Amino acid sequence: MDSQSPLSDHAGHAQQAARDAAQAHERVSQHLEDSQHAKWSSLKRAHAERAQAIRSYAQQTEPAPQDLPEPAPLIAQTPSWALEAALEAADGLPAGEAGVSRPALNLRIGIICDPFLFDTFHDAATLVPITPQNWRDHHEGLDLLLVAATWRGHDGTSWDATAPHALAHRKLLRETIIPACQRAGIPTVYYGKEDPPDYRLFLDLAQACEHIVTTAAESVPDYRRDCPRAQSVAVLPFGVNPLLHSPLGSRPAQSDLVFFAGSWMGKKYPQRARFAEWILDGVVAAGRQLAVIDRYWSSENPSPNQAVPEKYWPYRVPAVNHHRLMGLNRVCDIAVNLNSVLGSQTMFANRALELQASGTFVISSYNQGLNSYFPQVKIANSARDVEDTLRCLGHEELRRAQADGIRSVFMQHHVVDLLARVARQAGCSAVSAPERERTVAVTQRTSPELEQDIAAQSVGDIELLTWDELRDRAGPRGWGEAGPPDILLPVDPARRYEPDYAADHTAAFRFQAASLSVKLDGDASTADPHALRHAAGLDAVGPAGGEIALTAWWRPDLAELDTPEKLVASAAHERIFVGDHLQHRPAARAISPSATGHASAPHEPASTTTTTPMARELTTARPWEGDSIESLAGRAREIARRLSLDLSVIVPIYNNGSHLRHKAFASLRRSPDFARAHILLVDDGSTDPVTLDVLRELDAAHPNVTVFRHATGGSGSASRPRNTGLELAATDFVTYLDPDDEEFENAYRRMADQLEQHPDADFSLGTQITWTDRYMELPIHQWYSAIPLNEGLRRPGPGALRDIAFRPASIEGIVARTAWLRSLGLTQPVGATGQDTFFFQQMIAGARAYAEYSAPAYVYYGAVDHSIVNVVSARYFRKYLILEEARSEWLRDSGLLQDYLDTRFEHFFVTWYLWKLTRVSPADRAESEALLVHLASYYCRDPYSYPWRTPEAKRFFGQRGLPRPTAMRPMLGRVRRRVTTRLKRAAQDAKRTRAGRAAGTLYRRSLKPQPQAAQEWAARLTAETRQLEPLRAAAAQAETRLRETISGGTRPLRDHAGTATSREPR
Repeated sequence: MDSQSPLSDHAGHAQQAARDAAQAHERVSQHLEDSQHAKWSSLKRAHAERAQAIRSYAQQTEPAPQDLPEPAPLIAQTPSWALEAALEAADGLPAGEAGVSRPALNLRIGIICDPFLFDTFHDAATLVPITPQNWRDHHEGLDLLLVAATWRGHDGTSWDATAPHALAHRKLLRETIIPACQRAGIPTVYYGKEDPPDYRLFLDLAQACEHIVTTAAESVPDYRRDCPRAQSVAVLPFGVNPLLHSPLGSRPAQSDLVFFAGSWMGKKYPQRARFAEWILDGVVAAGRQLAVIDRYWSSENPSPNQAVPEKYWPYRVPAVNHHRLMGLNRVCDIAVNLNSVLGSQTMFANRALELQASGTFVISSYNQGLNSYFPQVKIANSARDVEDTLRCLGHEELRRAQADGIRSVFMQHHVVDLLARVARQAGCSAVSAPERERTVAVTQRTSPELEQDIAAQSVGDIELLTWDELRDRAGPRGWGEAGPPDILLPVDPARRYEPDYAADHTAAFRFQAASLSVKLDGDASTADPHALRHAAGLDAVGPAGGEIALTAWWRPDLAELDTPEKLVASAAHERIFVGDHLQHRPAARAISPSATGHASAPHEPASTTTTTPMARELTTARPWEGDSIESLAGRAREIARRLSLDLSVIVPIYNNGSHLRHKAFASLRRSPDFARAHILLVDDGSTDPVTLDVLRELDAAHPNVTVFRHATGGSGSASRPRNTGLELAATDFVTYLDPDDEEFENAYRRMADQLEQHPDADFSLGTQITWTDRYMELPIHQWYSAIPLNEGLRRPGPGALRDIAFRPASIEGIVARTAWLRSLGLTQPVGATGQDTFFFQQMIAGARAYAEYSAPAYVYYGAVDHSIVNVVSARYFRKYLILEEARSEWLRDSGLLQDYLDTRFEHFFVTWYLWKLTRVSPADRAESEALLVHLASYYCRDPYSYPWRTPEAKRFFGQRGLPRPTAMRPMLGRVRRRVTTRLKRAAQDAKRTRAGRAAGTLYRRSLKPQPQAAQEWAARLTAETRQLEPLRAAAAQAETRLRETISGGTRPLRDHAGTATSREPR
């Protein structure tokens, strides 16, 4: 030791421990370097960077504990240790409970299904597993026979579809068991839970049953066509059972693990595998601890479907028992879900529901229904997108998304409700689950604000009474025919209750057994140690809760408990469910904005109280009459000047607040340059209380957010709020983003920078990611390659629109100079649909030059179930009349009408309008057809005599004659696809015959390629990961020793698995 810099013994020990830890990480990094696995580079880099950080720490003269940063979770412990610690924590969780408001149904259901579905339905009714051996013993004592699409049976063997006797068992079920139940008067129900991919594999069972339910709404017409004898066909989504899927004990999370559990299925679902790689790569890039719980961990010869890609082998861990896996859901904050089906609004992986029910934040591959109905589920759009999400996810935002998931799942997918629905469909009378709980709110005194809050609750009508009125109702006068309430909700005008406040209590009574629920006060960090668990009495709830105005009571005896004092006294020793801290706030307290744009906790005392026009509006109960654009424009200019904002993002809003919060706004928040953008939230007169509350919160929490509200009621489309937004924009650059879409990877900032670099460009144009029933990245720049490229910019000339056949891009994919865009004098037609495409055509016509941004600018979710472009009725076409009247007039005035007729009009009319017409209900068909004739007349005086070229248009307008050969191509394509589909179905049917099975056996035994290469690949990776595991474990242990050495016993220590024995929640 150098005498010039004497060290204490403690410092010397700390330096030695640091050198040891650095060497341990270097050994891991070197091993990964020697293995030459380029796909393991993220792990190698993480260990190398950690070694460098520790060596820098060791070089300090007097190293202090706070000078050593925490290691990234990715390398803090091995995946197997992390999983072991998490499962150990899960084993200590409280057991799941049946909801006090959802007791088991008084039904005896015979069931044929696989284990996962059996576990989900367990104890929601009396289940009697039916097998080929026992069916005679049970079929006469059943209320219902439920036959699900089954691969193996509830015990894994009784209905094994791959066994030699599978065909005989299928025939027994179809021709003997189901008919026997029907003769005995037992309703038979088929459950198509594998639709649509395996629809035809089980169709014969559906045809044998009297009633059909399916997870996929898109399969309902197929069943009605293929099963004409069925008495009913309906949708039955997957469900959750609080005995198995429960949030109890999930706060705070006890593990940093982010995990995926299941099968890879890379060959059967290659798109799913691609999207899965986005998620897992993003988790690793964010430095999170990843575990891939591989169902085929022990397989020495994994098939292409089973084999996990090589780059994830360092994160593979063995399969976990299903019940323990459900516990793992509860101790981890974040988990991964993959969907095999993209194009269904009702069929998605049941894991997405199970994870949300467990209080877990879900990162998922795309599915239409998840995106439509669960906006809090993060849809992955790239690895970088996932990485940015994980890096930017704050504690409050995480808890909000998790709470939204718990509420949504138990209010919409409770297994008791779903089985009751099936029973009612099949004609069973013994159904006890209520359609909706009846709630009464009670207060000492009322106020206009309290009345407004109670009227705005999302659960529906809630009667607000004073305690005197409650006593009167509980007396001889009684409650009338409705009977006493199911839920009593004490409230206080000193608090504001957000729209889902009562729904949170209602959901709590559905997933746990206590008859008293209480909310906490404070923020996420103070609430977490007490939340989502039970307490003995209100006094035991903790310092953050326990007041009566945050409670809800399940069916209290109101004749006895007729004062707040008696109610509180009755709960002195009661078992109480303690919920979270969300959906309420003190009435006189605002959300505090910060200079960074992050909100302080909504229940903490605000350091700077901000009263905005939006906040003032929400204190009144009358409909809003609309903001003054003059006053708001002045405020917008002041905000832009004071905060040095240079990019305005206009978000048009109407009754879509949940998507605004979790989709559009969350994507903008992920941008590192969020604080430089002016977010203009322009509401078109929303009537939805949730949307109004989201606007209030975002307006108050973020200084760079300005909310403008039009008068209550709406104009019918996004045109008016977009026009208003352009008037309000007070920055150099402007763009648009719909609330149910997302900015992609900070594109808007990069496009604004591009305009800074190209002064001649009027706007920057990016590409677009589109999700419908598939993933597409639209090649927009290829569409416009006919526009001349000069000095790095596209320069549209007078004939540019004709050259590109008037093909529009989305205005959400542009960033424009605000002054230039205003100078065009453009106004989007108010009340019109599709107006953004017209707006873009006008932009091209008025542009001198634009810059090409080579990457996607935004993500368009094109199949949101309640989106205006996806709900087709006569009203839909009336909105397009407004658009086409304005567009045709502009084309005439600009001398472009003939060019439009020559290049786009008929193509758009056929591929958009006539295609949409096929989705109109029969009741709206005649009016819709008349509207389309009217629409066509804007472009041709007599549509019936116009020289249409396509067969679809000729048929619609009653014209005859053979179309040109080129016009036959779309029709021939449809015929080809139809024939191909039928041939595939015939091949699937042939494989199930005795001859088909014999041919398959012969192929596997003689012609199928031998698996030697796959075996060698798996063996090599297994050996390499086994060599890597002890090196990573040694690095984790060295980290532990280093922490113990430098902590001096004052810091939380980690056990051998690297798990904190005492820590603050993340």
